Amino acid sequence: MIAESKLYKIIRYIFLFLACLFVVIPLVPLIFMAFKTGIEYSATSVLEVPKSFFNFYNFSYALRVGKLEKALLYTTIILAISLTVQILFTCMVSYVLHRFDFRGKKVIKILFTLTMFIPAVTTQTVVFRIMYWAKLVNTMWSVIILYSGVGIIGIYIMLNLLDTISKEMDEAALIDGANYYFIFGKIILPLLKPACTTLLILNGIGLYNDFYIPNLYLNKDVQTFTVALYQFFGSTSTPFEIVAAAILIGIVPIGIVFLLLQKYIYYGLAGAVKS
Repeated sequence: MIAESKLYKIIRYIFLFLACLFVVIPLVPLIFMAFKTGIEYSATSVLEVPKSFFNFYNFSYALRVGKLEKALLYTTIILAISLTVQILFTCMVSYVLHRFDFRGKKVIKILFTLTMFIPAVTTQTVVFRIMYWAKLVNTMWSVIILYSGVGIIGIYIMLNLLDTISKEMDEAALIDGANYYFIFGKIILPLLKPACTTLLILNGIGLYNDFYIPNLYLNKDVQTFTVALYQFFGSTSTPFEIVAAAILIGIVPIGIVFLLLQKYIYYGLAGAVKS
């Protein structure tokens, strides 16, 4: 193995440090503003540290007036149902594509791959008409159904992990009298937990931040956090220090989840590229 030169290490850490700065610098004034009073915000610079980090009035006001607490609840319900269905379907589809040979298998893989190149916005006219015909518009079920679809990236992640699971396990279980439902549920699915966690994080972050679909399909009484935040931010009467607190409320949950499970993201990205 070729040893790294000192110059290469220095350059590498410089670039890593600069990349971290680009991420952290916008968050620092946001955090400072979220803890400032209205008078303090008007009289000080955005980079000036607030007098107290125990001023939670902005957060309580944002949750109460902006109805962000209710929006977070709806967001949690929608993501919990849709991600559970999506991950289960992805595991099932991936298992079938990996373990069985049948006519049309390559066509199915190609069709899944083609979905990557079709912008979702171009199909929304037809999708909206279908949802309207099914009387699902202005209900949570419309968003849940759209979020529950199986994606090709998830399939690649699952297929990569299935490559490491020996097919002899399936054959041994079949000899012992087990059927494929038992094999999938009791043997394969538990072994797919790392990939399931990866998919949970990657898709969960994307769906949590999605604005277009919830804004299109949900009414004002049922909103996700991004839509509620946009409407709260769009109010000209809302002081910016309170808006900063509202933004911070949205960042904290997803930031905690990312920090706790970040190693699975790296695994998932490596698996998707390898496939």
